[in-house]
Amino acid sequence: MNPLYRRLDKVADAILKSPDRANNLTQLASLACTSEYHLHRAFNAKFGINIGAYARQLRLHESAYKLAFRPQKRILDIAIEAGFGSHESYAKAFKKHYNQSPSGFRKTPNVEALHKGAQISSLVISNEKGSSVLMNTSHDNSNSASENVTSENHQLDVSVIQFPALDIAMMMHVGPPSRIMSTVSEFITWRKENKLPPSTSRTFNLLYDDPDNTPHESYRFGVACQITAPINQPAKTSKAIEACQSKDTITPNVTTTAIPEGYCAKVRHIGTDAELGAVVHALYHQWLPDTQFELRDFPIFLERIRFFPDVAAHEAVTDVFLPIEVTTVT
Repeated sequence: MNPLYRRLDKVADAILKSPDRANNLTQLASLACTSEYHLHRAFNAKFGINIGAYARQLRLHESAYKLAFRPQKRILDIAIEAGFGSHESYAKAFKKHYNQSPSGFRKTPNVEALHKGAQISSLVISNEKGSSVLMNTSHDNSNSASENVTSENHQLDVSVIQFPALDIAMMMHVGPPSRIMSTVSEFITWRKENKLPPSTSRTFNLLYDDPDNTPHESYRFGVACQITAPINQPAKTSKAIEACQSKDTITPNVTTTAIPEGYCAKVRHIGTDAELGAVVHALYHQWLPDTQFELRDFPIFLERIRFFPDVAAHEAVTDVFLPIEVTTVT
């Protein structure tokens, strides 16, 4: 590939982290080591979208999440935060992009559009880095010192911890990964009704299946939160995999289960969900083979610490846990 086209990744990444940088062509041209005269044409040639439109879509995508999941925010405030000078200009741009007015989107969020919009922020993430696991709810936690992942070269900083048993309420998504946001939206509504906000109830995802190697109609993804007291006296299963099959549920779609106590390999990922697939892949393919650990009979899981849109997508914090056990030497 032409070196210029590789350097354009830096331009797209800079705009992803701060869409306002799209207005500073001098700085962006410097990142690409090219002239401002060529920057627009080269960017459009590589990514199929011009710089201004890319930044605008990123801002609209973030605002759509706020409309769907931050009902306490006024639409005017969301419009201003997205860089629009008035409600009218924002509504016009939003309707052109999502084919819905902001108020209509807030009332009936188009979750398919949210998923497709999220793919914009994955523009510079190559497919070889793994699949995106999209979910955006979480809680503030300080269990351990930060462990960082450098996604460019997949270098992992892994710690082995003893994870305590934890009761959770879980909604199981079964179906195409592109529809996960529908399940997320439904689960958020359930959490609000049961007064289990992310600020007091830790948030988890259970990754039962590899989206690259599972038929879309069979793909399973658990959306869960910690519970500390019975909710409507539900029956509790011993394994999360049984939860999606159990008839003893809190509601038709939510079941109680538990994350079991045991050792886990833990990595703290700071960055977008689009890079999480690379972290998961590296744990299995780079870290695990160099150890003597066995895998426990429980799926890899995530805890959402800081999340988009409360923080910028590249500042989201996710802890990744791979359940392991010590090999018995005979």
